[in-house]
Amino acid sequence: MKTAIEQQPQVQVRVRTRSRFKISWTSIAFLTPAIVCFLLFKYYPLIQAVYMGFFDYKVINPPGKFVWLDNYKYLIHSTEFWNALKNTFAFFFIYFVLTFWVPIVQAVLLNEIKFASKTLRSLYLLPTAVPAVAGYLLWKWLYNPDYGLLNYLLHFIGLGPYGWLNDPATAKWSIVLPGVFATGMGMLIYYSALQGIPSENIEAAKIDGAGPWRRMRSIVFPSLKFIIGIQFISFISGVFLTFDPMYIMTGGGPANSTRTLSMLVFNSSFKEFRFGVAGAISFVMFAIIAIITFVQIKISNRD
Repeated sequence: MKTAIEQQPQVQVRVRTRSRFKISWTSIAFLTPAIVCFLLFKYYPLIQAVYMGFFDYKVINPPGKFVWLDNYKYLIHSTEFWNALKNTFAFFFIYFVLTFWVPIVQAVLLNEIKFASKTLRSLYLLPTAVPAVAGYLLWKWLYNPDYGLLNYLLHFIGLGPYGWLNDPATAKWSIVLPGVFATGMGMLIYYSALQGIPSENIEAAKIDGAGPWRRMRSIVFPSLKFIIGIQFISFISGVFLTFDPMYIMTGGGPANSTRTLSMLVFNSSFKEFRFGVAGAISFVMFAIIAIITFVQIKISNRD
């Protein structure tokens, strides 16, 4: 027979060990240079631009006269600023239509091709090896209305000649068009994401009778949702900060039809020496990008 002590239920006592917080100095050593670079070349210029926007900033004797919100009031009444803002949003729409979806389509098609896929990936990435300035100069020569190759080729099929960069109606589209052929990095990102989709899901959809479009809509695009959202945020800032193609190919013309906010910042600061106005424009650009990014993140989280 069991004694009274043996009949009592056994109570297990768990000893809690206090976990020690360990600092990974190796991780800190690797992260410190990146953090310092971000602070010096990202956040400090942003804070400096906001600071300059409240002054009639003088480089020789900074910061100059404190003008409070006069620079922002000047922008509100400036037709040049509103025209540049309109052109920036027009470029955003054209870039979205012509370039944003191109790498997604390329990645989906390349994912379906099993023959010579490595060679095709290399060919897609090849244009990114060309320096941007050299590429824009090459396209500027192609667009030349007198001796450009595009008008020469269109002449054989009875079209043209076109003004391309000299016509306000076609200048924006002509500037964006080279970007269609420089989407190799975006294609590679989407292609890598597609490789992470389990092949069993695709095969099961095929067995169930799902066609190509149904598989895209039900399996492929939901799997790319997060990557598309991240790329869209990067796309927004990239378009609003784009400066090289407009400056090299048109200089903001014709008739200021391609002058964007980034070009207005350059002209206000380094040509007109109105650094306070340039700082105010920079802050407006930051605010627009931040608002669009916030809305996009909210919509993504809701879905």
